[in-house]
Amino acid sequence: SSHFGSSQSGSRHGPPPIVMTMLLLRRGSRCFPSRVCRALSTTADVAAAADATIQRTSRLFIDNKYVDAEGGATMSVLSPVDGRPFASIPHASASDVDHAVRRARACADESEWPRMGASARAEVLRRLASSIRSPAKLAELSLIESRDCGKTLGESNGDMTFCADVLDYYADIAPQKLMPAELPLPAGEGGSQDFHARVEHEPVGVAGCITPWNYPLMQAVLKVAPALGAGCAVVLKPSPLASLTCCALGELAAAAGLPPGALNIVTGGPPQELAGGGSTGQALIDHALVDKLSFTGSGMAGRRMLEASAPRLRPTSLELGGKSAFIVFDDTGDYLDAVADWIMVGIFSCTGQVCSATSRLIVHRDIERRLVDRLVVAAAKLRVGDPLAEGTQMGPLVSEGQQHKVQGMVKQAVADGCTAHAPTLDLPEQLRGGYFVPPTILTDVPLESQAWREEIFGPVLCVRSFATEEEAVALANDTPYGLANSVYSADPVRCKRVAARLQSGVVWENCSNVLFPSTPFGGRAGKASGFGFENGVAGLMEYVSEKTVVSTAAPGYSWGAYPGSS
Repeated sequence: SSHFGSSQSGSRHGPPPIVMTMLLLRRGSRCFPSRVCRALSTTADVAAAADATIQRTSRLFIDNKYVDAEGGATMSVLSPVDGRPFASIPHASASDVDHAVRRARACADESEWPRMGASARAEVLRRLASSIRSPAKLAELSLIESRDCGKTLGESNGDMTFCADVLDYYADIAPQKLMPAELPLPAGEGGSQDFHARVEHEPVGVAGCITPWNYPLMQAVLKVAPALGAGCAVVLKPSPLASLTCCALGELAAAAGLPPGALNIVTGGPPQELAGGGSTGQALIDHALVDKLSFTGSGMAGRRMLEASAPRLRPTSLELGGKSAFIVFDDTGDYLDAVADWIMVGIFSCTGQVCSATSRLIVHRDIERRLVDRLVVAAAKLRVGDPLAEGTQMGPLVSEGQQHKVQGMVKQAVADGCTAHAPTLDLPEQLRGGYFVPPTILTDVPLESQAWREEIFGPVLCVRSFATEEEAVALANDTPYGLANSVYSADPVRCKRVAARLQSGVVWENCSNVLFPSTPFGGRAGKASGFGFENGVAGLMEYVSEKTVVSTAAPGYSWGAYPGSS
């Protein structure tokens, strides 16, 4: 096994202003100059470095060491571009998971990591951010991400930059927010004259983090950064469909000075099962030494998280699916170019594989035809193809299974009476085995159709019209989900009024899918999109246990409740 020791080198540079959004960062033409994207797509040195990293790091990362899975078990990694295997990842056994969790437990219980000052931990996060942000590593990780999950190189570059920004953000806020907080007490005798009270902030312990395939490294960092900043030890299990950048994170974290056991990375199913039954993920969520679970994925899998946590009354945060709406009012006629662009950002970024995708367009009937015609023309012009090629705006879906799901739901939509507007993809021969689907707009969508009610998780926009504000809000809220919604109007008073009535954890006014490291992201309580938060101070507090400490102002003080008892 190879071992990565701590490095204390590297100096703090000021974090860049947190001004780029998650999705605008991903659109390479807006924030990542095309000349740089071209260099990334054609430089042999970057490709060679990426291949070397995949070869070196596609192993389990436990206790700051890369090791093989038990028995050398592996799983093939298939390219979304052509369906061919191009790498492999370990298939961790239950014993491997147990080893990872126990090393995390030892770090949480016995090392200085949870007890050192938050400022010292912050320096580790800053060094990790700096290593990701370095031009060579940024290019290398972006290439690996695009090869692994199929998103465009520009989108992957945005994701990697955002990862660094998130690490810097938590490095900045953790020392402030984890300071003991003195509590006000009633004045006078029996109150502040005789007692003091404070709240201490402690790490929850061992955090099991299970992440999806649509934003592989970014979703991992959104959990790992606050957990490490809080002083937790982490066992990360990324999706088997896209694990490569998460595997590469291990050596970067160790080089940044993270102690052994603070970050452990195991790869495996579900859906792949272990020889003895169960899966890598099940072994993690069932482990008695895990103090906290954080999961991003499907509602069905989220229920399994709760079932595993219920016997232990273990805190579990869930970021699940959505069927988000984008409401457009009739006073937006002068802004239809911007409206159409935000709608496309909300449904075609990451090939529509976004939990907060604003996949239901609810447009005022007086502008429906103008807006839909504009969207159909714009969608037909999207350049769909090789995610590594310059100018590509939309890559393939992540897997054959996801491709079949999206294709099947579009076919069912047409059978249910929808009209599908989709260009015919003209792909070169070498891409025809890939998992591509065209950007699709569905009109005449029945209210009870599967397309309107269920999450498609692909580049498919469903359209319905409305006549009144009441009707628009009712349509948007008529869903079991509650993750996010958008509203677009020239009237800011109307935007605020509608936003207040939308039943979701996030609302965007005159935009879609704009998030910063500082903006909390999570579903509305009581809805099927989960609970708990990522990003912001709320994301940090997911990994913190608060302890109330009450003390007498001076030794010897007593209430004298039982006089003569001594």
